[in-house]
Amino acid sequence: MKRVIGFLSILFLVLIGYYLQPVFFPPAQKKVSVEPANQVVRHKALKHQTIKAEGYANYISQPIENFEQSFGHPTKVEDSGFFFQTRDYALEQGILEVNVEAGKVSAIKVMAKKTEIHPFKFGMTSSQLSDKINLSADFALAYDEEPVAIELSENDMRYRPLVAFDNGTFAMLFFNSENEKMIGAVYLDIENLLRLMPYQINSGNPLANRVQESNLDWNVLNQQKQTRMVEAINYYRSLHKLPSLATADRSMGDSRKLLKSFLTAPKKVLSKERLEEWQTDQGAHLSNLSFELSATEFKDLAKNDRIDYEDGLFYSPVVDPLFNLFNWLSHAHSKAVFDTSEAELGVAIDQESMLVLLQEPEKTKDSE
Repeated sequence: MKRVIGFLSILFLVLIGYYLQPVFFPPAQKKVSVEPANQVVRHKALKHQTIKAEGYANYISQPIENFEQSFGHPTKVEDSGFFFQTRDYALEQGILEVNVEAGKVSAIKVMAKKTEIHPFKFGMTSSQLSDKINLSADFALAYDEEPVAIELSENDMRYRPLVAFDNGTFAMLFFNSENEKMIGAVYLDIENLLRLMPYQINSGNPLANRVQESNLDWNVLNQQKQTRMVEAINYYRSLHKLPSLATADRSMGDSRKLLKSFLTAPKKVLSKERLEEWQTDQGAHLSNLSFELSATEFKDLAKNDRIDYEDGLFYSPVVDPLFNLFNWLSHAHSKAVFDTSEAELGVAIDQESMLVLLQEPEKTKDSE
């Protein structure tokens, strides 16, 4: 019996020692590194797709003489007031405009119906383009050794895609916001891409528009651009079987009156917040900070000057009128302005600001 009691006592002590050992002699803890909660995860931007340079893309950044060896002499040459010339060239059933800076081609703009402009074709749809080319939504570029990241929205990809060529040039393609057919193309270098910039910039800086201050008569330049815009609007309408819009002294005069009224006293039609936005945009001279009057603001502007109208728009900055027309036609709300069935057209330009006015045609004695 004593042996049994002794055995149980020893067993009890052993068990107590086994279970109490971790308490008196805890194991050494291993050091575990913990990632900081606010660690920044950096993702390398994907390289955008490029395609082989063809057609007009081969003339960008080249001397204008190279272009004219293939396309002949210009039919019209005008200064822009923004350090480039606009030259028109003959194009069967189309408009061909070239911007020239320091003797070199900086941009080529084309409007036509079914003309081939390799590797694209007017009349093709945005879906046909995406089937043919792998379009990119993100562009990682470098200008003057500074990185620039551009992002295209879903609507940009659909109506205003950007294509990069393997020679460092680009093409903005513009599609009709109604039937999604290509209506305009702009080939350009990276500098002009960053100046016109209809897309969002996620990093880097767009380039400001450079206004020439001397040796130019802006009254003449504004008049030339007004005529150019009227011709481009009516050419677009002819391609889509719409009648030309007539200009009359009344409509042109009323458009100039409204533009002057707004530029003189914008606070009469803008809220405090919108006025601050307008003033900021005017000081920046950046195309990606564009300013457009809302339908209500435009109505108030016309009401203040007692001018009747059917439709219209005010937009700033307008540096390249044909480019702006392409851009407006790719947006449904502004495209409607240029698709009216019948109206008198007024266009007024004051350097970077443009106002388009559509009015009901005046009745004459013959029409009554």
